[in-house]
Amino acid sequence: MGDAPAMTTDKDRIAFATLAHADLTQTPLRRDHFVPAQARDDAYHAAYDRTTLWYDAFWRDGRVVLVAPRLLNFWPALKAADIRLDGVPAKLGRRARFHRHEVLHIPARQRPKTISVTGPDWSLETDLSISALDRFAGRNVILTISKDNDLDWIRDFARFHQRTQRAEAILFIDNGSSAYGPDDIAAVLADAGLSGTILSAPLPYGPVVQDKRNRHRANFFRTAMLNLARLRFLSRARAVLNVDIDELVWTDGPSIFDIAANARFGFAPFGGAWRHPPDDLDRAPRHADHVWAQEASPKTPAKYAVAPNRLAGRFSWDVHRLEGLPLKSAFLREDAGYWHCSCISTGWKYTQRLTHRGGDRIDPRCVQAFQSALPG
Repeated sequence: MGDAPAMTTDKDRIAFATLAHADLTQTPLRRDHFVPAQARDDAYHAAYDRTTLWYDAFWRDGRVVLVAPRLLNFWPALKAADIRLDGVPAKLGRRARFHRHEVLHIPARQRPKTISVTGPDWSLETDLSISALDRFAGRNVILTISKDNDLDWIRDFARFHQRTQRAEAILFIDNGSSAYGPDDIAAVLADAGLSGTILSAPLPYGPVVQDKRNRHRANFFRTAMLNLARLRFLSRARAVLNVDIDELVWTDGPSIFDIAANARFGFAPFGGAWRHPPDDLDRAPRHADHVWAQEASPKTPAKYAVAPNRLAGRFSWDVHRLEGLPLKSAFLREDAGYWHCSCISTGWKYTQRLTHRGGDRIDPRCVQAFQSALPG
């Protein structure tokens, strides 16, 4: 068992948090594959998470919450295991299964410090993380996941939404950046005028499967992190904006947080469009360079803002939707959208987008927004 997952608590500054990660590497257990063999290439095997039992464990509202990848064959092993909270036997409660993650509940009247699990030929123990619901209560919060994005990009992203959408705080999930540390991220977020928390999550992101039907089916990490954020940090936030570093949100009139907070059910999805830097740019692109539009560019998938204390907050958060919410298209906003900046990327997923420069026309709305929010 390692050091206890720690978190500072000053609401007006940047805090740091970690995960109570349960890893089975030192045991004989390995997660089964559920992707067809013909769709598993070397990249898949390198990225597929076979050893995480749960990403995080924390206590809230009279129960220990475990946020996990798809358990698959781990479920029978966990169900048959001896589970203890601070050494006292405990029983699994409700199990909620979703497309790419699971949430388990263990009743506990008081907050325990440790959880241990013992099977016939394996065992593990972790500390419990500290929930931080009060830290974000009543606030407009950006939720984003990032790895090794340029610090200038992070600053511009945060500053743009602070100035144009009145974002107040950010939950920044860092997926194991090696180019800098949490203190460096904290400095640029504070410089942009945001408080919040940096959650260090240096775990496998998961593979992109060579199957057109569902390329991300074995990518457990992202949706699990979104719902870990919802349950451990953001359930009491006024509104949460789920966007990536390369995405800048615009609205007509009220901020996206106001739109979500006042929307029916508290859900505000919005579409996006690609924007590109000029083709003669002779330096590393920044967000403000992405003012060129191409009429032939495909639309980008919807992102969303959500008010967690409304009906929509009861649904599981996925990357582009609320899982299980019917009639998603009926909620799509026409008074909000986002610009997807093609060259704000490390190329981790695919590099073709980095070659997209120039376009058919300059978008005057982008120019005006960037000159106002990102001068210089």
